[in-house]
Amino acid sequence: MDNITEALKIKELKKKLLLSLLVISCICLATLIPVPAVNNAKLIEIVRSWGDTGILLNVTSVGGLFNGSVVMLGLYPFLAASMLMQILTLMVPKLRNLAQTGEAGTKIISKFTRIATIVMCVLMGALTAYGIRDAFITTINFWLAAVIAGLVISAGAAAFAYACEILNTKGTGNGISLILFAGCARYVPGVFLKLFDKSAGQFGLAGAIIFTILGVILSVALIIAMVFITLGERKIKILFRKITSGMKQFGVPNQVIPVHITQAGIMPVVYTMTFITFPAVIVAMLNPMSDSATVHWFIDVSRNLTYCFCFIIFTVFFVYIFSIMQFNPADVANEIRNYGGYIPGVKAGKLTTEYLFKLYTNMIILGAVYLTLICCVPMALSLIPGIQKIWFAGISLIILAGSISEVLTIMANDVKTHEENEKQRNKRIKSAGRNFR
Repeated sequence: MDNITEALKIKELKKKLLLSLLVISCICLATLIPVPAVNNAKLIEIVRSWGDTGILLNVTSVGGLFNGSVVMLGLYPFLAASMLMQILTLMVPKLRNLAQTGEAGTKIISKFTRIATIVMCVLMGALTAYGIRDAFITTINFWLAAVIAGLVISAGAAAFAYACEILNTKGTGNGISLILFAGCARYVPGVFLKLFDKSAGQFGLAGAIIFTILGVILSVALIIAMVFITLGERKIKILFRKITSGMKQFGVPNQVIPVHITQAGIMPVVYTMTFITFPAVIVAMLNPMSDSATVHWFIDVSRNLTYCFCFIIFTVFFVYIFSIMQFNPADVANEIRNYGGYIPGVKAGKLTTEYLFKLYTNMIILGAVYLTLICCVPMALSLIPGIQKIWFAGISLIILAGSISEVLTIMANDVKTHEENEKQRNKRIKSAGRNFR
């Protein structure tokens, strides 16, 4: 809370917060714009037949899919393109070397990601137009309606990706996290209204009020607990040798390397859901309103234990990918040694690398177990008849808690940077004043 209060006092950070709110508000307004050349009521009927896959797409589009809006694909094409580039960066040596060259290499990979996003938007826009062909209005040519719908849906997905980049570069927080947070938060009032209605039918008005209040308190407490877990870190103290000259000491100041349980944030969960549901999305678009058992096996996550197993495997995979890209024990150990530093109780060189590798591996395992448990327990429970709709609860909690944690961390860092800049500015002013005198 202190960081939020301080951030609101800083003009630049206040602008970032307002810009983020403006972008999210524009996205929410865009979810109300219907697709042209399409019967909106029929379109909504078709996309709601996509089962659990439709729920996922609806979250990535902040409710745009079930409104039959121009942004019905939401972030999904951008997520698919980003995931593809992450995997290629890991597997292709040239891309991996490019990613390690610093800011210049990152810009080139970002350019490739944008190109892949545009291609994915066009392909998925065409597939969506094919999937909603029964909703085209009959007063114009069928192919004209298909072209209009496909282009508009593709443009809507591209606009979502652009909004995400604006949030990344000029807003406060990770654009993907903020948009998915908005998508999950949009479901929250409806969840508690359904809880109230069901409780009222069984326990009366007083019982419904009590159950709903308890549900709100439990949900808030769970999110707060998950935020604390996400922000939790193991601090590795680094000491640097000092050179004494007269009454002064010179050298690099002692530092602390923070290692988080969920070093990669929510991205492993987001990419896992994108990866394992991609075939289901294609099947849903190619077979709209189908009664086939095979189609429903693909599109209904809550009825398919295979998704649960796949989720565990690929969450661990993406946790490892993101973690190793952010923290390489060998590189960190070399930097510590080059600057004359050491970890207390650990010899420099190979032993430092082994220590960091062991510590970081343990944190990766803890993070993977934490993410898979939170997400997979509701998915497994959803196989019980009557409670299928809770399959997305764990993923929603991870997104909500992870997004809040990321925003708080970024705001804390921005406040700290601002304070340091102010100190440097005051020092320069004092120095200039002494020189003037």
